[in-house]
Amino acid sequence: MKKYIGIAMLVGALTFTSGCGTNLSKVADEHSQMMISSIETKAEAKTSSVEKPDVEKLSTEIVDRIVQETDANYKVEEFQSIEEVEQHLQEVASKELASQIADVYFEERDGALYLIPTEIFPWVNTDKPYELNQKNEFEYELTQSNESELYGAYTIKINYVYENNHWIVKNFEVK
Repeated sequence: MKKYIGIAMLVGALTFTSGCGTNLSKVADEHSQMMISSIETKAEAKTSSVEKPDVEKLSTEIVDRIVQETDANYKVEEFQSIEEVEQHLQEVASKELASQIADVYFEERDGALYLIPTEIFPWVNTDKPYELNQKNEFEYELTQSNESELYGAYTIKINYVYENNHWIVKNFEVK
């Protein structure tokens, strides 16, 4: 039964459009051109791959955004709120990571923003060798074993993701 209804609908559609003749073939030609153009655009997008992240620049920049100019009481000069710091960090870090960093290193009190005086977390040393592995076209992972007087021996893994047409630090783990 469904088969006959489908055939009847197809015949009805053909009968209805048969009077359109040249307009229908013009629409079909335009549709074909649009589809070809769309396919070519997708093929170009696949052949122009995303370049790998500049991990040394991103690693340095995230630390530079944490370390802020302060007065003698550690009052931050450039920003007035944790939200502003998070937005600043989100240019190079994921929203989640920016929030975590801001919560650890900054506090608001008396209507001002203060840097909490503490050591920075163990981080990558770009002067020493590290491994950079591609997880997929839009994600890389940096791994480095390191040692410092403060933290001793540690291994850091930093995940970079490509979002909104640029690379950011998604997260990191220190063991």
